Amino acid sequence: MQQIGISFEDACREISHSLLAIAEPTNKDVKREIKRICVKYSLERIPRNYEILASVSGQDFAKLQKALIRKPVKTASGVAVIALMPKPYACPHGRCTYCPGGIEFNTPNSYTGREPSTQNAIANSYDPKKQVLDKLNHLTGYGHDSAKIELVIVGGTFLFMPRDYQISFIKSCFDALNGFDSPDLESAKKNNEKANIRNVGFTIETKPDYCKTQHIDWMLDYGITRVEIGVQSLHERVYQIVNRGHTFEDVVESFQMSKDAGYKIVAHMMPGLPTMTPEEDIEDFKKLFSDPALRPDMLKIYPTLVLENTALYQSYKEGNLRHIPKKI
Repeated sequence: MQQIGISFEDACREISHSLLAIAEPTNKDVKREIKRICVKYSLERIPRNYEILASVSGQDFAKLQKALIRKPVKTASGVAVIALMPKPYACPHGRCTYCPGGIEFNTPNSYTGREPSTQNAIANSYDPKKQVLDKLNHLTGYGHDSAKIELVIVGGTFLFMPRDYQISFIKSCFDALNGFDSPDLESAKKNNEKANIRNVGFTIETKPDYCKTQHIDWMLDYGITRVEIGVQSLHERVYQIVNRGHTFEDVVESFQMSKDAGYKIVAHMMPGLPTMTPEEDIEDFKKLFSDPALRPDMLKIYPTLVLENTALYQSYKEGNLRHIPKKI
C-alpha cells in the first residue's frame, strides 16, 4: 500500500531531483533511485522513465534525457511510429520476381523474417493488438512518451485481404491504443479521440491496382491518413518482367484517386530492376516529380536486392541478371 502523504507525481519529482544532484547520471543511477523511492514510499507501481522526465523541464530535462531515454530519435518529432504486420496472404496476381517471404515461409510478402518488425509480428502470432501492446511496452520502457502514435501497416498488400479481416485488424489496433475493446470499428475510432494514447496518423502500404475507388473508400472508413503506393518503376515492360500485376495506367489512377480523397502519397521506387539502366532509373525519378499525373508528396527508395527463394535469384544464378555498375 502506497504511503499516505506523497503522490505518485511527488515520488517522480524526488527521483528526478536525486538524479539531478549527480554530475552525469547513468542508467544504473536511474534504476537505483527508482528502486530506492519505490521501497521508501511503497509505491503501487514502478515509475516509467518518461514519467520521471515529465517532472522536470528546461535544462533539467536536457540533463536527464540522456540517462532516461533510449533511442531518443524514435520520438524526436513528438510522435512514435509503430509498424505492424498482418498475417501472410498469397497475392492474387502471384508473386513479384524479387519478392521474398510468403505463406510457405510464415512471413509477410516482401519480408525475409529477419527484420525486427517481422520478428515482433511472428512472436505475437500476427495478432495486431499484441503487436501494438508489445511495441508500446518497449517505448515506455525506453522512457518515451507514447501519447501520440502513428501506426503503419506493412508486409504485403493489406487491401487485397478479406474485408472482414481488414476491419477486425484495424479495430484491434484502436482497441490496443484505447486500453479496452469497443463493440465495433466506429466506436473504437470514436473512443480513441479521448484516449490517453492517441492515434495521430495511420498509414497503409498498397499496390496501384489495390488503390482504386473501393479501396480508398475502405481506407477512409478505417481512419487511414496516408497511403504508400508501390510504384517501383514507370515502365510497362518492367511490370511484365517482374510479374507486378498492374499497369502504368493503374499507377496514374491510384495517384489521382488518392489525391482526390485528400491523401498524402508516399511513392515506393525500386531502382535496379531487370532490364533497367541507371539512366532509365534517373529518368523515372525525374518523371515521377515532373509529371502532373504523379508528383507524390514523399518518396521511399528500395534498391533492388537479389534474395534467396525468389525468381530473381534464380535468374541471377542462371546468369541472366545484369549487375548495376558501382560507379555511374
